[in-house]
Amino acid sequence: MKAPALSLLAGLACAIALAACGGSSGGTSTNGNQELFTTAGFQKAYDAVKAKAGGKPALQVQITVGGADFKLRDGEKATGFVYTGGALHPEQVQVVGPGSLNGQDYPFTEIDPAAIDKIVSGVKSVSGIKDVRITVMTLEKSAVDGKLKWTINADGGGRTGLVYNADPDGSNVSSPLGPVAGSSGTSGGGASTITGPNGKSAQEIARCIQRAGTDVSKIQACAQ
Repeated sequence: MKAPALSLLAGLACAIALAACGGSSGGTSTNGNQELFTTAGFQKAYDAVKAKAGGKPALQVQITVGGADFKLRDGEKATGFVYTGGALHPEQVQVVGPGSLNGQDYPFTEIDPAAIDKIVSGVKSVSGIKDVRITVMTLEKSAVDGKLKWTINADGGGRTGLVYNADPDGSNVSSPLGPVAGSSGTSGGGASTITGPNGKSAQEIARCIQRAGTDVSKIQACAQ
């Protein structure tokens, strides 16, 4: 049986949501972070962290309006960096759980800045929603099958919590829940509602998966 995945918690109280703590910590800025959702902008973050990473493999990369957060493996410990407002900041990362980080890491070179523009374009195409807006992009190994992939969260068309997946290079953007009701890819002009075998709507399942994080049992429960 596969060992349970460990959780990674930022040691700084608001490292994941830097916008909430930037002002009080002495000048950490989140200005200009929207450009991190482009290949050109993310390339700057990638280059800055690569210069400091010392060859350490990655555990997770996450892009939000708060910045680009890189969690790296250091043996059975983890360290990290947050690139925000055009500057790089070290981050303390706490590993939570009794298991091992073995198999959860991946080479830093697997992080492909060129993937960002591909994903943004792919989500617009696959969603069929004109005003779709990506809010979070996360690159990590799946707790279910161990494959490295991007998980993308987006809003648009009056909906929140839309979920998409993509390969590490940004290709094969897809929705694990199928087309969004009311998008240009569905019929009925928004009147139809997509439901799973358990009777839950696509949005309910998507929100459940988001809340589950890397907890396999909770992810499985979302579809039951």
